[in-house]
Amino acid sequence: MAKRLLIALMLLWIAPLSHAAIELYDFSSEEKRARFHELGAVLRCPMCENQSIIDSESPSAFDMRQELYRLLEEGYTDDEVFEYLKSRFGEFIHYRPPVRQDTWLLWFLPPVLIVGGLLLLVFLARSRSKEDPPGTGESLSERQLKLKKILELDSEQTSTSNSKGSS
Repeated sequence: MAKRLLIALMLLWIAPLSHAAIELYDFSSEEKRARFHELGAVLRCPMCENQSIIDSESPSAFDMRQELYRLLEEGYTDDEVFEYLKSRFGEFIHYRPPVRQDTWLLWFLPPVLIVGGLLLLVFLARSRSKEDPPGTGESLSERQLKLKKILELDSEQTSTSNSKGSS
């Protein structure tokens, strides 16, 4: 019974893999094949969350891979490929959007927040070091004597309350 269950689970695990399409591209040179994989890795699928067109199985990524192959075989440069795909699929295809006025917040807010956080930590550390911690005017032996007196008073109060409770 356990063997049948194991075989059934393995078949269920393998079944989705059998539907995956294998794309074959016949490049005219190894340089174009390498560029295809390099560009495909930096182009984001417009339908997926943070997947490159190489990793994605969406129809949009398939279309982008087809276009990328065609453009590379026609001799387009990397910049021309990006411009063409951006005009067809939108600005979202870039993992690294260009630095423009409408993307300044995206580019410069994280470093500003990091620097601000570090400055805040330095300010807090300096302000705490300037404050005198409680009991700094006393030596260790003086603090130990005070603690001993407090403990003696506490034990006297406990013994007094015990003697009142028993009478």
